[in-house]
Amino acid sequence: MHVVFRENHGLEDLETPTDLMQDPADLVVLSFSDSDLGAFAEAWHRGGESLPSLRLANLAQLRHPLSVDTYVERTLEGAKGILVRLIGGRPYWDYGLSQLQALAQRQRIALAVLPADGRPDPRLDEASTLPLSTLRRLARLCDTGGP
Repeated sequence: MHVVFRENHGLEDLETPTDLMQDPADLVVLSFSDSDLGAFAEAWHRGGESLPSLRLANLAQLRHPLSVDTYVERTLEGAKGILVRLIGGRPYWDYGLSQLQALAQRQRIALAVLPADGRPDPRLDEASTLPLSTLRRLARLCDTGGP
C-alpha cells in the first residue's frame, strides 16, 4: 500500500491572523531577524527628531495572508519607503512580497527587498522598486551594520 501526499501547505496555512495595530509611518522595516529590527531601532533613536517616522515589524507576525492584507492597508499604504530583509528568498514570504510589490508600484513607494543571507538574489531585486546600485548599497550597509 502506498500513500500519496497531494496537498501542499505553506507556512501561512499554520498561522493565526494577527493585526499589529501599527499606525502609518514614513519608513517601515520588516525582517524575520530581531537583531535587524533592534539595529534599525537603535539607529533611529540615535538620529533623534531629524529622522522620518519609523515602524518595525517581525515578518513572523505577518505570515497569514489576512495579517499581510491588514498590515498593508493599515500601516504600509502611508509609507514613503519600505525595507524588507528576507531570510529564505521569495518563496518563504511570497504572498507578502506580491502584496508589497503591488502596493509599491501603485503608490510609488520606494521598496527595497534585500536578502538577509549575504548573497545576491535576483528574484528579490525584481520585487524592489529601487535601482540595483541602491539595493546593493543598502544590502552592504545592513550586512556590515554598526553605528
